[in-house]
Amino acid sequence: MIKALFMDYYGTVAYENGPIMLEVIQSVYKNSTAKSPEEIFIYWWKTFKEKVVHANGSNFRTQHEIALENFNDLLDHFHSSKNSLELLNKMEEHWCTSALYKDARLFLEKTKLDVYFITNSDNHYVFENIKKHGLHPQGVITSEQAKYSKPRKEIFLYALEKTGLQSEEVIHIGDSLESDVKCPHQVGIDSIWMNRENKTVPDGVKSATGFDEVEKILNQLVQTNHF
Repeated sequence: MIKALFMDYYGTVAYENGPIMLEVIQSVYKNSTAKSPEEIFIYWWKTFKEKVVHANGSNFRTQHEIALENFNDLLDHFHSSKNSLELLNKMEEHWCTSALYKDARLFLEKTKLDVYFITNSDNHYVFENIKKHGLHPQGVITSEQAKYSKPRKEIFLYALEKTGLQSEEVIHIGDSLESDVKCPHQVGIDSIWMNRENKTVPDGVKSATGFDEVEKILNQLVQTNHF
């Protein structure tokens, strides 16, 4: 029986990108050797995710620490004289204030299941964002608490331990195939891929283009006694 939903936060409930982040990208682009803002954007996310993968367990570093190092690398790579701390302050503003998807708010208001956000975030960023939007999840599990980030399975093991739930009592919802589908499957947690861009769906993956479809999938699973 499913007792709760684990749910990714940024990219699933709140926007991963937004006006403030685009402002940061444009600011670097105008003071760099980059050929386009897109080049800055791609480089940022590629190197940021690589650093997150290597910052786990005894090597754990906060998102704040990783982002500062990444801005220093970004500015060096594109020969920009912008100030990394100023850019980080803007990015942190984005993480704290990023807008919610409208369908996410509606779903969270309607669902009768307990919801736990599982996020690669420092505590401060996600709790500030949740407070801003008046959300009331049952709990929040961050990479800062777990000392592991998705796609490492340890963050889900930590979440199960903290919530007292068994893997078969949870379904996870998130926008990354690697982090939010394959990763929780490693510990026996079923998942729904938040596929807002309607990308090709791999075999065996439950996919939804929005929370209205998530609700339909959950209802179908209940009706067919898969919960």
